[in-house]
Amino acid sequence: QEAYNKSSKTLMQSGLLNRKQIADYLGVSERTISNMMSKRIIPVIKIGKSVRFDPYNVRKALDKYEIEAI
Repeated sequence: QEAYNKSSKTLMQSGLLNRKQIADYLGVSERTISNMMSKRIIPVIKIGKSVRFDPYNVRKALDKYEIEAI
């Protein structure tokens, strides 16, 4: 538990989020994140077998899917 908290804090300080964290950030499921990754809707940073997300770049990528109110 302690090691997880330390690594989680380090990721947050670096600005990169893991799959669960970005799902929580966007309010969607981890499966939705996986689907967005496979469809290349959101940018992913691969580090070895791990994937990380820059929340700013993910938000920017999703902006083009926003529908303006009339």
